Amino acid sequence: MSRTLARLAVAVALVVVAGTAAVAVAHGDASTRNVQILDTCDPATFNAVVGPGTCTRPGGGVKFSDFVSQLQTHGEAGGWRFSPEQLSLAPGGTLLATNRGGEDHTFTEVKGYGGGCVPFLNAILGLTAVPECSVAGLFGQTLVEQGATREVSHLSPGIHRFECLIHPWMRTTVTVP
Repeated sequence: MSRTLARLAVAVALVVVAGTAAVAVAHGDASTRNVQILDTCDPATFNAVVGPGTCTRPGGGVKFSDFVSQLQTHGEAGGWRFSPEQLSLAPGGTLLATNRGGEDHTFTEVKGYGGGCVPFLNAILGLTAVPECSVAGLFGQTLVEQGATREVSHLSPGIHRFECLIHPWMRTTVTVP
């Protein structure tokens, strides 16, 4: 009889685990959140102005001169963004920031939003570089190359601000309850 009860207990446990997994799949895993890093650079003009390999997007996109014009007019280039701009993350959760654009970007936690580490872009935007630009090695540690994903975990409860240190209008605010 105890062998039958043991088998029954295992069967019930398997049903509970399978049911819990099905609920997690149906509602999404709140402990893992994705951030898309996006841009619409035009390879021909960005590579000509900034340097070969700067933009690897296939086909056209926003020409470098139009990019600069958007910055001057709007304070940002709309095709360059983190999506979503705000999200909640479960305690102990993981952020996956995936670069789906044609340029390299950073996904860097900053104390407060501000300018990036590129003086040319800061001058156009009238911004001062955030203090994190002075932290040795931080730029390289938070760099997300074209097609790559950066994982961020172990965020403490509170509000966390992430910014691209190249394109400082690219921002995401993460709230951990």
